[in-house]
Amino acid sequence: MKKILVLRSGGTELSGGEGEAPDVVLLVTHEIVPNEAGIAGALAFDPRGARLIVSSKVTVEILSAEERSRGSRPPAPGPAGESRASLRFFDEDFDEIVAVGDETARAVRSARRAGVPDVVVPATPGAAGVLAELKGKKALGLRILWPRGGDADVAPVEELRARGAAISAPVVYEKRARPPAALSAPERQVLSGFAAGGFGAVAVGSLAALDAFLVWLGSPAPAALPQVRWGVLGPETARAFVARGLPAPAVPGLPRFADLIARLRNDIGRNQT
Repeated sequence: MKKILVLRSGGTELSGGEGEAPDVVLLVTHEIVPNEAGIAGALAFDPRGARLIVSSKVTVEILSAEERSRGSRPPAPGPAGESRASLRFFDEDFDEIVAVGDETARAVRSARRAGVPDVVVPATPGAAGVLAELKGKKALGLRILWPRGGDADVAPVEELRARGAAISAPVVYEKRARPPAALSAPERQVLSGFAAGGFGAVAVGSLAALDAFLVWLGSPAPAALPQVRWGVLGPETARAFVARGLPAPAVPGLPRFADLIARLRNDIGRNQT
């Protein structure tokens, strides 16, 4: 059975039980570093009458960390007489919370004591779904908090701002590529296995994850890489992939690792028959 290598620049788990599948191996290429200034900006944001957009589980982990919940907040009254300083971030009085996907929504719900408002999950995952969700609403005058990672695309934020929304988008964490020296012995064994042709496919979460992986391998030319079925999460990444001289990758219908892994599993299964 040919294995599937998953390259992810953030997050140590895969949804849907894929991380436990015997044919899936996950490598995390970056470490997550909290951005204290961005966190302070998110915590200082007045949630009343505003919408919160959550892009990732990492954002939830950063903003719901216990030490963050004890930070200084404006002394405004909260539900049942609580002061806002005692509230956890995701229990604040936002009018609406929008998560970019089901996995992120589950993380938000698990971080909350309160259940109102519920978390809205657009039909289309990712930033495109957020823009579609807010398109039917009058963006003019909306107050929005969109905490994000340092590698996030600024275009969706700028589009909402152009529509007339008052949007704050603090960078609450950065991703730093892990140097080769930081790899564990099992991770080095995965690299050796890949170089020896032990994998049938590679699922790439982002170009940043690909770049870090290639550095770990010694920055080989595309032609020198083992022949595997590559897969990426979106068409823009696929175009950049081909521009680098790599084979045209598989792209799932929805930008989810579970869908990409299923596609790759099917592709390499056909090649083995």
